[in-house]
Amino acid sequence: MCSHWSSWDCSSARRRTPATISSACSTLRSRSSASIRGARRTSERRVTTSAQAAACDQAAIAAGTPSFALMLQAGTATASLILRDYAGHLTHGVVVLAGTGNNGGDAYVVAAQLARAGVRVRVHAIDAPRTDDARRAASLLTTTLSAGNGPRHAPLVETVDDSHALLPDQARLVIDGLLGTGQHGPLRDAVRQACDVIHRLQQRGALVMALDVPTGLDASTGELADGAVRAECTACYGTLKRGLLMQRAHAGRVVLLDIGLGLHAEVSSQADPDTWCWYDATAVAAQVPAIAWDAHKGRRGRVLVAGGEMGMAGAAVYAARAALLAGAGVVHALVDTQSVPAVQALCAAALAHRWPALDNTSPHTSAAHALTPVGTMRPDIAVDAVAVGPGLGRSRRAGQLLQHVVARHRTVPMVLDADALWHAADAAQTLGIDAATVLSHWTRDMMGARAQGDAAVVCTPHPGEFARLTGAPLPTSWQARADLLQQFATRAGVTMLLKGTPTLVASPGVSHVSVVPHGTALLATGGSGDCLTGMIGTLLAQGLPAHEAAVVGATVHGRAAELATARAGAVRGTTLEDLLGALPEVWHTIGAVPVRAPYVLAELPGL
Repeated sequence: MCSHWSSWDCSSARRRTPATISSACSTLRSRSSASIRGARRTSERRVTTSAQAAACDQAAIAAGTPSFALMLQAGTATASLILRDYAGHLTHGVVVLAGTGNNGGDAYVVAAQLARAGVRVRVHAIDAPRTDDARRAASLLTTTLSAGNGPRHAPLVETVDDSHALLPDQARLVIDGLLGTGQHGPLRDAVRQACDVIHRLQQRGALVMALDVPTGLDASTGELADGAVRAECTACYGTLKRGLLMQRAHAGRVVLLDIGLGLHAEVSSQADPDTWCWYDATAVAAQVPAIAWDAHKGRRGRVLVAGGEMGMAGAAVYAARAALLAGAGVVHALVDTQSVPAVQALCAAALAHRWPALDNTSPHTSAAHALTPVGTMRPDIAVDAVAVGPGLGRSRRAGQLLQHVVARHRTVPMVLDADALWHAADAAQTLGIDAATVLSHWTRDMMGARAQGDAAVVCTPHPGEFARLTGAPLPTSWQARADLLQQFATRAGVTMLLKGTPTLVASPGVSHVSVVPHGTALLATGGSGDCLTGMIGTLLAQGLPAHEAAVVGATVHGRAAELATARAGAVRGTTLEDLLGALPEVWHTIGAVPVRAPYVLAELPGL
């Protein structure tokens, strides 16, 4: 148990770079394949557990990058981020709280580099460093200090009065370097008391930046310990940590920094099933299909939206509008007769068609069997992708329409959402088989209808719909949830997009699960999923493979929610109209080449 904090006051540090910093940074630049200049871009970024993150570090070390060089670049990159983006918080100095491990070592380097830049820094350690690299970083900090500012000891802060005396209440930036990715379970007393000090400073207006992960947040599972730090910004090192995506409110803005891991932080083509990946802005931009300057409407993609039962025309309207905003050249809306006027009034650009007359005398229930339609949609109308489910309904007639659409358009990619998935589960129950088999049957028919067998199906359930498809409650463990999603996708032969925070995407033949961390509670409203369905439909119609269409669609959908929420200043008061209104700017932003600041690989906005 710690009985004191060690404190350093760096208010008058020398402005020159210590030889140890120069030497280690030179080594890093010469040996790392991902230095700031000329870093190789990857299509997807790894999202790691604590064990996987440690393995990436060890692989880089084994390849010749010293562990202390990684720590130096982590601390230097963080200091660069602070000086660039949080300069307004530095006037009254910075408080740095350091633990005993390598996360504390990162904190010492941050303090040293800020001190070199002339920032008044006070460092408080809960105990002496216990790793070689942390001790070396603490020594580096000491050599950075001017004469007469050596370490001194202060009593452990236990009360508000003591914390007021020990820590400068004028500080407007606090660095949390107490615990890193190795933390699990409850916080020990010394760390918990240090977290209390962070909370007090935060209540007085200080901004909190966490190093790699906030103290008290499990990097693998996202579980929060009592007293966990709630950061406004997290400087994440090398790979994005899974726990940050599950606790976005505690992580705040997440900035992924290059610490020199190079290829060891990238996704391998032989990724194991436990690998999660994230499309950053560059990867998403690379996947979005280009629209040629001389394209006509037929070349921009033709999408059919099927649904819109009486009373639910709005779902089909939102899907059609989102499909158009995603770049579709033509959108057909196949809706109930009573819904046609609503579609024509609310989405005039869509071509409205009424449901065909279907045989209602069949004894079969729901979508278990296809029936012969008497169509009203001209058979010569061609589409490039179909989106079935928005406002489809759960009647027998709706199930018949689903089978009619699947049978008629089985040569083109398809999105199944909402009530389409309900009918798949219902058909499985009726026939005494599992839903994956039903979807596999539909997919097999579609694949066999083409010479190249390249038709694709994307299913977009929310957790409740996925539980109904699997016939079991959704696992609470995110890894178990991802495993189940991957297994179901493989059995069904479809791409599965499981909505949530974060959203997960799994596909047969893709060795990893893709994670989409974007979005706000604006999406927690009826109709948002219909918008996503329309967007994915357009991306499929424009030729994007199913997995990429699902990931890109969900990413743009989530980023539009973030932009709309930021514009309004809060979720309350925003609607799907705000979401749709944000889509043009998001598509434009994605089309632009992202300009990265030094060391920054990617970032997620604070919520």
